[in-house]
Amino acid sequence: MGEAVDSEFVAFDLETTGLSAESDRIVEVGAVRFDASGQVVGEFERLVNPLRPSGARARAVHGISDAELALAETAEAVLPEFLEFLGDPARTTLLAHNATFDAGFLGRELARLGRPMPGHMVVDTLALSRRRWPGLGSHKLDFLARMLNLDSHGPHRALADSRRVQGLWLALESGTTAGESPLAYPIFDARSPLPAPRGWGEVEEAIGRDQFLRIEYTGGTRGTAAREVTPRRFSNRGGVAYLVALCHIDRKVKEFRLDRVRSFAVVEGRGAGS
Repeated sequence: MGEAVDSEFVAFDLETTGLSAESDRIVEVGAVRFDASGQVVGEFERLVNPLRPSGARARAVHGISDAELALAETAEAVLPEFLEFLGDPARTTLLAHNATFDAGFLGRELARLGRPMPGHMVVDTLALSRRRWPGLGSHKLDFLARMLNLDSHGPHRALADSRRVQGLWLALESGTTAGESPLAYPIFDARSPLPAPRGWGEVEEAIGRDQFLRIEYTGGTRGTAAREVTPRRFSNRGGVAYLVALCHIDRKVKEFRLDRVRSFAVVEGRGAGS
């Protein structure tokens, strides 16, 4: 995707006590660093003591007991090491599946520690898989791992899922057309408004100008037919990124998942009063 020759990638995943970045905490960090050829050059795997119990649903997913976590170091010790592993944002691209979940959780933990947000962008492999394979019945990581034979029977843990994200990225990149821009988010404090993803600056400006957008959206009951919307704001709910906009077809404000927006274009010279 036009990356520099010496660029590297870090596929990462977080396990948490629950789904709310505002109230839940990270319990495990896993990551795989690899080069443009797919060669692994480093791995990171650490448990994190959340200083609170995990929810029953979260434990059922990752299988990490509260007793194990009580013996681990806290985020104050683990996250600085993880940031060092991430390296220079100028040459490191981060990858995550449903990137706003991981980017928002990581940013919230850093904000609790009083640390600034790092400058890395997190590419969303979920959005890429929707673009590449629009006809699939599911784009969950477990489903894609089975489809691509990416150790789908291994544990649902942070490092194992990071390796699956790496394999997914390599499969996706092999079929990417030149100049295609993946959906990517900065690491952000999930308690704050969702920042505009990379490449969505035009949409952010359109919000301020009350302009229209024409979007192709793979969701809802209308298929992928183009529709016009007036964007209102970006939002992050339950670790999922949305564009809140007035839909001109239904004449009501709706939420459009960003990972389902296949394309968008600002309609010049038009506003809500046009």
